[in-house]
Amino acid sequence: MWPFSSGVAFRPDKDIPPLIDKVILVTGGNIGLGKAAIDVLAQHEPATIWLAARSPEKAEAAIADVLAQARAAGIARPPAVRFLELDLTSFASIRRAARTFRDAADRLDVLMLNAGVMATPPGLTSEGYELQFGTNHVGHALLTKLLLPTLLSTAARPAADVRVVVLSSAAHMMAPRGGVKLDAVTSPDCHGMYTWRRYGQSKLANILFARQLALEYPQLKVV
Repeated sequence: MWPFSSGVAFRPDKDIPPLIDKVILVTGGNIGLGKAAIDVLAQHEPATIWLAARSPEKAEAAIADVLAQARAAGIARPPAVRFLELDLTSFASIRRAARTFRDAADRLDVLMLNAGVMATPPGLTSEGYELQFGTNHVGHALLTKLLLPTLLSTAARPAADVRVVVLSSAAHMMAPRGGVKLDAVTSPDCHGMYTWRRYGQSKLANILFARQLALEYPQLKVV
């Protein structure tokens, strides 16, 4: 067994609760874990899934595949799957995406912060953050802040079950000794930090962000 596994079995087809009328937003939903999550969530009949990604072409191809799988599985009420253009390296793009979502939806039941980059060469986001830290943590933190009013208003509804899922990994153990080096995150290579350590730092930031969000907003289920 993978040494970091809890040993607890989870069967998405059986263990995901009913999602009728729910609205879900998944970042990086066109490939990888994000696409796999949407494939499964779509088969539990939520009202709408927003697939947030940079490329319209890749997103539309992913959406077509999600809906084809739902039809093949005999889903009676497949969700509306909508593309939301989002570039987590740009605050302007993040603000546009949040505004587009808020203008179109009055609730948000599940926010899955999945998108990310890994082991990139040195570089900076549009706002001057190291690329992995800026994409994996800072961009998602801003998106969450902008969508927080919608999350909280949804959580105030009867029988609400609002969740924020922050994807991290065991790579957080590769972060610098002592934690996130905030004095280095505006340097393209975090002042000489090698790429996997920079990635680990971004994953540690994900965990710390999720923990603080859960403490400040207990009405949200943050994992």
